[in-house]
Amino acid sequence: MRETLLSYNHPIAVRRNKPILVKDLLTLFVKEFNLEKGFRDYRFLKLWDEITGPSVARVTTAKKLNGTKLYIYLSSSVVRSELYMLRSELIREMNSRMGENVIDEIKLL
Repeated sequence: MRETLLSYNHPIAVRRNKPILVKDLLTLFVKEFNLEKGFRDYRFLKLWDEITGPSVARVTTAKKLNGTKLYIYLSSSVVRSELYMLRSELIREMNSRMGENVIDEIKLL
């Protein structure tokens, strides 16, 4: 039987006499319940607003990450055409800040 974070035989549950850092507990929780991809995707989508700035964030109506494609829905055709020219630079910058290749294509809709 596989020990889970919530079972009494798990090393964290057995270590009652030593304090456990909240950071370590949260890391174990995220791994135990397979939440890593969801958190990575969330951080990645928040990165869009940081990189493009508040003016683009205002006209971004939705963001969706599907596999290695980032779908960006925009309410401004002018911003869409400007971003279209900057797609490869945006991909490079976003992947660089994440420290891994998360996307290989941006679809502007």
